[in-house]
Amino acid sequence: MNKDILNVGFINNVRGLKGEIKVTHYCDYKEQFSSVSQVVIDNSSYEIEYVKYHKELVILKLKGVNTVEEAEKLKSKEVYALRSELPELEDGQYYIADLIGFQVYTDKNEYIGKIDDVIVSTASDLFQIKTDEGKSVLVPNISEFVDEISLDEEKIIITPIEGLI
Repeated sequence: MNKDILNVGFINNVRGLKGEIKVTHYCDYKEQFSSVSQVVIDNSSYEIEYVKYHKELVILKLKGVNTVEEAEKLKSKEVYALRSELPELEDGQYYIADLIGFQVYTDKNEYIGKIDDVIVSTASDLFQIKTDEGKSVLVPNISEFVDEISLDEEKIIITPIEGLI
């Protein structure tokens, strides 16, 4: 996986007749798009002409996408941004993509598996852990279950509930 780009959203629809696209963002704050000058969609790079915001959506106008028909071709595609263009993170913050592959242990130092995916949800993100046996386990990323996320060690320590694993 290319660590230089991060998945920042997906195109859920088009807007207007000039080729604008509506993006459901995966960022903490939609305004983070203001610092991005280009996005990658289907391995093609697009320069951003302008960014607007409508409710929780990001409206992007991309250079070279000038009609509703051209914008329609991008519908349902994932949107990526260069990590170098995104705001710097504060201590204790991380990009979800950086957690993929982290090893997960219980608070009793028992190995569970590796983070296979992170499912973004309005209530809380869910860590999808793949065990060595191939089983998938979902753990909410909330303080009752997740004790520690160590970016340096690429390790997550959880307190599992009965029957979780």
